[in-house]
Amino acid sequence: MRILAFVARRLAIFAVSLLGASVLVFAVCAALPGEVAAIILGQGATQAQIDALSAQLGLDRPAVVRYAEWVGGMLRGDFGTSYFTGQSVVQLMSPRIAVTLWLVLFALLLSVLIAVPVGMLAAMKRRSWPGFVASAAAQLGMAIPAFWAAIALVLVFAVGLRWLPANGYVPFTTSVSSWAAHLVLPVVSLAIVQAAVLVRYVRSAFIEVLSEDYYRTARAVGWRPFPALLRHGLRNAALSLVTVIGLQLASVLVGAIVIESVFALPGLGSALLDAVSQRDLMIVQSVVMFLAATVLLINFVVDLSYAWIDPRLRTEVEP
Repeated sequence: MRILAFVARRLAIFAVSLLGASVLVFAVCAALPGEVAAIILGQGATQAQIDALSAQLGLDRPAVVRYAEWVGGMLRGDFGTSYFTGQSVVQLMSPRIAVTLWLVLFALLLSVLIAVPVGMLAAMKRRSWPGFVASAAAQLGMAIPAFWAAIALVLVFAVGLRWLPANGYVPFTTSVSSWAAHLVLPVVSLAIVQAAVLVRYVRSAFIEVLSEDYYRTARAVGWRPFPALLRHGLRNAALSLVTVIGLQLASVLVGAIVIESVFALPGLGSALLDAVSQRDLMIVQSVVMFLAATVLLINFVVDLSYAWIDPRLRTEVEP
């Protein structure tokens, strides 16, 4: 029953956070200067035409009414319609979600696959040159902006060697090989920066493990350093690593917006930037709300994973 109470508390926190995010997103979008109707009609529009279009779009109603209608629509799966095209936001977002999802998932997976062994090496060899090189590489990766890494990779592998396409996107259903080829450079560009950040946390987590009694006991009974750290230290370091990975998701999503612009990927990031430039607030607030909900959902899953990783939390009674 205690685990059910733990889940219920986390679920309540998730719901309150989601509500707060929706209020904040709507308030920020509503506070932006300028009238949407005036932007749509252009400079030659009269005030009467602007007022008529605002009434047609429902922008003349009180903010509370528009917020309640927007939230109620999202609960039904209706995110509204574009002010400029009249297209359903759901129809616009659906094909783009898959592009961003592939990019974020592969980049996060690759960054973890890079960060864990490099971080372990940096921890185990921290007093020798391999550990120094690993730590220096992580510092260098953190200093490189994602867009700069993307441009450098394009110059080398697309322009110079001509191994991979420089931009564009091919759906998975059209050609698996072309789909994979178009994702390689964006994924690597995003993963490099995230892996560099994760290496520092992995290194700190495993340095702490190296000082624990269970690791020294494993070494005393004959385990070699790396197998002992991997077998007995990985699970114990996983709690802090899962926390960091969950927090890094927000950075990955923000980085994905930049990477999609560099590689002309038709994802949520490009849709958001286009909507901001056109001031299509329905698309802006819906896309931002979707990204915020995704981050909150991942953090909720991370909270639940604690109880699986650390059995002590399964019986912990919070005050």
